[in-house]
Amino acid sequence: MKKRGYIFNGEVSMSLKDIYSRKVSKSEADNNFIFVLKNKLSFFPPIGEYFILQEGEISCKVRVESYPCTCRGPERPHEHYFIKWNGLQPGNKVEIKKNSSKNNEYAIKTFF
Repeated sequence: MKKRGYIFNGEVSMSLKDIYSRKVSKSEADNNFIFVLKNKLSFFPPIGEYFILQEGEISCKVRVESYPCTCRGPERPHEHYFIKWNGLQPGNKVEIKKNSSKNNEYAIKTFF
């Protein structure tokens, strides 16, 4: 498998701890968001705090948001976390990488 790197100011980073990756579900694509797993929340700024997500030359101001859910039943209420993002298709793979030289800036790549 060929490794892919992200370049910020000439710096290439490949550490898996620096990357949030997932395969886009139909629900995510239909509703224009990327789920954020609870155990990966610390990768991003605090919930509700805006940050820059850059795809190529396009930069967007986004944030991690949440909504209450009872998909495990009413006796097990919990939250789902997500980032709003348009243009996703089911089965796409997204990779989000922190910019180590700038606070609150991340890059996203979508693989079809």
